[in-house]
Amino acid sequence: MPVAMGRFAVRRWTAAVGTCAVLVAACGSEVSENSGVADPAIPLRYATVFGASSFDPHKTKVTSDATMLNLVYDRLVHRDVDAQPVPGLAESWELTDESLTLHLREGVSFADGSPVDAAAVQANLNRALEPDSVTAPMLAGVTGITTPDERTVVLALDRPGAQLVLALSDLPGMIVDPDAFGTPEKNAALALTPAGAGRYTVTRAQPGAEYEFTARPGYWDPDAVRTDSVVWTVMTDPQARLAGVTSGDLHAAITTPLTIDAAEQQGLRVETALRLDHMAVNLNRSRGEFGKLEVRQALAYAIDRQAIADTAMEGHAEAATQNFPKDYFAYDPDLAGAYPYDPDRARELLAQAGLPNGFSFTAILLNLPENVQVAQIVQQQLAEVGIDMQLKPMPPSEASPTFNRGDADAIVTTFTGRSDPALLFSALYGAQSPQNPSRSTAPGFQEALDAANRESDLQARADKLGDVSKLVSDNALAIPLVFFELGSTLTDEVVGYEPTLLVDEWRGVGVAAP
Repeated sequence: MPVAMGRFAVRRWTAAVGTCAVLVAACGSEVSENSGVADPAIPLRYATVFGASSFDPHKTKVTSDATMLNLVYDRLVHRDVDAQPVPGLAESWELTDESLTLHLREGVSFADGSPVDAAAVQANLNRALEPDSVTAPMLAGVTGITTPDERTVVLALDRPGAQLVLALSDLPGMIVDPDAFGTPEKNAALALTPAGAGRYTVTRAQPGAEYEFTARPGYWDPDAVRTDSVVWTVMTDPQARLAGVTSGDLHAAITTPLTIDAAEQQGLRVETALRLDHMAVNLNRSRGEFGKLEVRQALAYAIDRQAIADTAMEGHAEAATQNFPKDYFAYDPDLAGAYPYDPDRARELLAQAGLPNGFSFTAILLNLPENVQVAQIVQQQLAEVGIDMQLKPMPPSEASPTFNRGDADAIVTTFTGRSDPALLFSALYGAQSPQNPSRSTAPGFQEALDAANRESDLQARADKLGDVSKLVSDNALAIPLVFFELGSTLTDEVVGYEPTLLVDEWRGVGVAAP
């Protein structure tokens, strides 16, 4: 159990090869978890701010879809509570500089009864590598997939890939029934109706509103299924979510900085952690003035991140100077002072860029309360140096795809944490990544990332990842703003839940009888 430190409890996350050693603050009230036994007949009713834009893990344009997709798709590799890789559909593996060999679990089937065998995994990984797949950058270095037998899959590598095992615990490792893809008609249907080997199937869906999931009988890991059904409701209003938990209409609701204090004041059970997710201003460097380094750096100097953490995040956040928080193994202390709040320096850089009177651009943003407040603060701060940022709120399911298509100058968004730092870097800044509309990156970026992925020693890898962070920072490829606490507000009947470094998976979570 965590050790209490004031209002914070601290959990230490240990390390494994290719993973991370971090210190995560699990924050919240002192209400303890219900010690009862979950009653599988009681549905778990959960509310969050989004559904799934697509049930296709490889072709989705919104990587945060992984949260819901974890319910219906099993992955080759799972993560334990310390974010270390543990067996999933692959019960073991061997990684060398030339290959990653996976040994598949026996007796696992898709929802239609067909086997999850090497041929099915091969078909999925080949699809995940297709250029239009959001997962392709996460599998960088994989040159081919072979199947020596029905339970063995070998990924051939053209470079060392310390990140690949954890990559398979993310979207690339989600295995779809091969019968459900391969033609335009099948692909379109898959986006609406999942076909997986996970814990649950979708029995009712109102896209963007409510989803009902029913447990699959015979799932290979019965301890991961402690309720026969999950009802997932989309509620963007934080007060409505709190009211739902208070009344008992909900068992759990996502908790963001704007609701932490209110929930605790009501005596509710709150469990949060400072996660890898962070808000940022991402820039399309192929549009407007953002091709100029001085302009991007001017934005970075013009934004007071600590003010955002203290106000819009109500103190439940950490000002960001890079893509990783302070207690994470990939954090680079040399960048702690990068781009301090300095409006005068911002004005100087704009003048150097030939824009002494500033310029205008439009930023899209998620129409969620925290995102709107952060964007408005950034808007005000930029206006002080002559930059006019027009705001265009959009639903979460539309904002990222719009930016990724190249149809916006910038986006104020949340970068979803990935299971390995290299996956975040490649997804956001890789020249060929579908999530990088600029279709360019910093000189030396890929070489620095490859060098990091050659290292299996944790400290050596952290040092090399620091080189990547410095390139990203020096070139102001995006403007990190804040890391913030996330987790859930829960009734006392919920058992098995604890906040994590990455997205909540709801494995082993259920509801005890009152």
